[in-house]
Amino acid sequence: MRQFDGGQFGSSALPVLREVDVLVIGASAGAVAAALAVRAGGRRAMVVSDLSYLGEESAGTLNLWPSGLERSDPLLQAMFPEDGPEPALPGAVKRALESALLDAGIPFLYLARPVALLLDEGGLAGAVLATRTSLCVVRCRAIVDASRYGVAARLAGVPLSPRSALPSRVAWTVLTDRAPEGWADRAEAVQPPFRMMSKDEEAVFPAWRLQIDRAGLGGDPKAREHRIRAAVSEAQIRVTADVVPDAPAEVSDAGAGALCPAPAQLSDAQCAPRPDLFLLNGLLPLMLDGVALLERSDVQVALGRRIGGLAAAAVSERPAAGAFTMLTGGDVGGDYRFAPAFFRQTAGVVAMPELTFPSLGECDVLVAGGGTGGAPAGIAAARAGAKTIVLETQHALGGVGTAGLIATYWFGNRVGFTAELDDAVMRVDPVSREHEGRLWWPEAKAAVYARMLEEAGGAAWLGSYAFGIRMDGDRVSGVLVSTPFGCGVLKVGCVVDATGNADLAAAAGAPCRVIGAAHAAVQGTGLSPRATPGIRACNSDHTFIDDTDAEGVTHAFANARAKFTRAFDTSPLVNSRERRQILGEFEVSPLDILAGRTFSDTVVTARSNFDTHGFIVHPLFMVAAPDEEPLQAHVPFRCLLPRGVEGVLVTGLGMSAHRDALPVLRMQADVQNQGYAAGLAAAMSAGTPLRTLDIRALQRRLVESGILAPEVLAHEDSFPLGDAAIQQAAAGQLTSLMPAAILLAHPEQSQPLLQQMLAEDADPARRLDAALLLGMMGCADAGPLLAEAVQATAWDDGWNYRGMGQFGPSMSRLDALILALAHTGLPDAAGVIAEKVRQLPADAAFSHCRVAGIAGALLRNACLAEALAELLRQPGMQGHSQLDTREVLRQANDDPVETAARNRALREMYLVRGLYLAGDIDGLGRAILERYAGDLRGHFARHAQAVLF
Repeated sequence: MRQFDGGQFGSSALPVLREVDVLVIGASAGAVAAALAVRAGGRRAMVVSDLSYLGEESAGTLNLWPSGLERSDPLLQAMFPEDGPEPALPGAVKRALESALLDAGIPFLYLARPVALLLDEGGLAGAVLATRTSLCVVRCRAIVDASRYGVAARLAGVPLSPRSALPSRVAWTVLTDRAPEGWADRAEAVQPPFRMMSKDEEAVFPAWRLQIDRAGLGGDPKAREHRIRAAVSEAQIRVTADVVPDAPAEVSDAGAGALCPAPAQLSDAQCAPRPDLFLLNGLLPLMLDGVALLERSDVQVALGRRIGGLAAAAVSERPAAGAFTMLTGGDVGGDYRFAPAFFRQTAGVVAMPELTFPSLGECDVLVAGGGTGGAPAGIAAARAGAKTIVLETQHALGGVGTAGLIATYWFGNRVGFTAELDDAVMRVDPVSREHEGRLWWPEAKAAVYARMLEEAGGAAWLGSYAFGIRMDGDRVSGVLVSTPFGCGVLKVGCVVDATGNADLAAAAGAPCRVIGAAHAAVQGTGLSPRATPGIRACNSDHTFIDDTDAEGVTHAFANARAKFTRAFDTSPLVNSRERRQILGEFEVSPLDILAGRTFSDTVVTARSNFDTHGFIVHPLFMVAAPDEEPLQAHVPFRCLLPRGVEGVLVTGLGMSAHRDALPVLRMQADVQNQGYAAGLAAAMSAGTPLRTLDIRALQRRLVESGILAPEVLAHEDSFPLGDAAIQQAAAGQLTSLMPAAILLAHPEQSQPLLQQMLAEDADPARRLDAALLLGMMGCADAGPLLAEAVQATAWDDGWNYRGMGQFGPSMSRLDALILALAHTGLPDAAGVIAEKVRQLPADAAFSHCRVAGIAGALLRNACLAEALAELLRQPGMQGHSQLDTREVLRQANDDPVETAARNRALREMYLVRGLYLAGDIDGLGRAILERYAGDLRGHFARHAQAVLF
């Protein structure tokens, strides 16, 4: 294995993530059993799940009752450890399956699917996997296809025949107090109900199985689940199954003859339509009753053990080929591009031929991501008359407010579409009415979204995601889509990138800021526990997760389930507050917000305080700390336009904004309105360049919808401010937010005023404030006074990392003075700061270590390197990287706002970065950075790699 620098491979070469003998594709318990059998047969295996967990047929469908299961297999005993009839908890089933793979040393990857197969002269040679953000290759000699609809088998061209008939109904399991209204004759109570302790009392959560007529679901299976979810909208529904089990509409032609009544009666030949591909799903030549048996975990495990054994025995050793043929199942070519891949190590690269994919049709507006911004975007585009498709990885629309369980507003400007949405939820949810729409049942809001999109004429493809784009010059003309039924390319008129990661903009080559690469600062992330089915909302902040890091995301899900072992389940969605962002035609900064800047192209007016969930990096907040007062912020259309790319609007966390501006812009209520504006703009563009869109016409429609206030129509850009405003700011309190923001936003006009204060002001405190501002601007004149102040000031308490509930400063006054001194580049600065660093104890606060490390990176002086090395060698300063999932899981606790581990790692990372860039001492910096380059937390790994390479 070699280090991989995270560069863009495009379509000419792809990184090889792993080399195994057998690749198992699927999320079922059978997939786990197959991988365990491969391992028992002396072969290497890997499991790839398109869900964020394993146990599709049990935890995914809420088919969790052990009655009637044959539980002699140890894997079944781990999934269903109790002898009685009580249902297992979905979180416990998922954890049991993960533990089985971890204990066997079998790697697994979540939220990924194959989109192509590799062939060499000997047969199957690997699979190209699409994660949410990029492509990679897993080399293998055989594949077990345990995916529900046979995505690998279809890529391989396995001969399939249509089934003569399908069941007239499909069954969907929900947890609700009673049968939903109108379903009395089509709902069956599943006994016994779930029983869990809630507030020191036992609570009962009944389950119902709804029978849904297939005839009303339409002909497109990709939109079927959306129609099901739109049809059931009641506040009493607490939990819905992710998966609606159904039989594939085709069957394999392998082993010609009559279909088998049960999986156990299949011959080996019927399980292997080709010598290196094995089926473990409903494509097997089974009667419908036999396909239904695959929803039983004991049948899955037994068949998985058998299929895994066959696959292990079939693997042949053969030399690696120098060239490959790629199977994609289609012939539509073009200029396909993909987002940059990030991995800690790779086993080389694979050269790829020219790419082709099947056609999935076309639409006017494609919304990638059906979350907080994407679902409103789809509704707006469809209402405007555009043929609209929304892709959503999860099995619910709404993002963090539904699947993410943060079912409550913090701040936000609840006008326009958000007000309409809140009213619709309140009509369904009485408790939401009692709280005037400020909170809601997650399932109720998800169902309202589904119904609003369907009524507007749009379609949602759930369990589906975009993984690449097709370009026509600088314009996006198509989107590559992975669905549970296969992958292909959609021809598009305009794209709303609501992935939160700017995935499609990054794939198109738009410049992006990748959080963690430039600085080790990121807002905290949570994977919330659902303590019981009756929990309405749960927020958390216990880790850092890089959403572009497929391996790290997989680890994070396993870690969350190890933390919250007593919970009913954990969220299937990473609740990150900061992700990859585009560099757009304009970037909103904290200076714009605090100075009340207006724009001619505002599309939404956000409202929040600086809910930072971590520490801040903008110089403004090192001079004047943010407070808890809410602010208004105008967001211009230009922030949604990625530089150099046409046909894409980026909304949500991926928009163009300074990371320290995001806390004011990312509230759910505001992202909902921003997404609606983006969807409307996409529909109005009608395939014409977005940069030629009539912004005033868009704004007028947003005023009509209530998203914008009428006065916005008269706004122009209020920057730059006039001399009078700058002079007034200079005459005010320099370390107050608005004066500091105005002065920092206008350095050419403010520096002479501050330099005059530095030289002439009679007040020493005011002179030092002026020096602090000038130092943050990099002015050398401020250096001597700052050095004097640093030398004369004793270390204070500083600040240790805090995520949830962090407001105000994240560094002390002395920290800020040190940082300003380092920015001046004063020749004596390194010596002054080194002397200060040597005074720090082993339990030094993170903020002190942070500024010491930044100073080392800025000044790159040997004396600072020596001081940083001495501090790093103090007890407890080193050894905080996380490299092994099993070890991290063994140490897991149940704290939903855990900070101590992050504080220790951040402290070490900042110090070692400063040491390495200042010159290193005895290779200490490199050795620590190389450990962090493999850290399971993607931000640490990415930052370490950026420093090293």
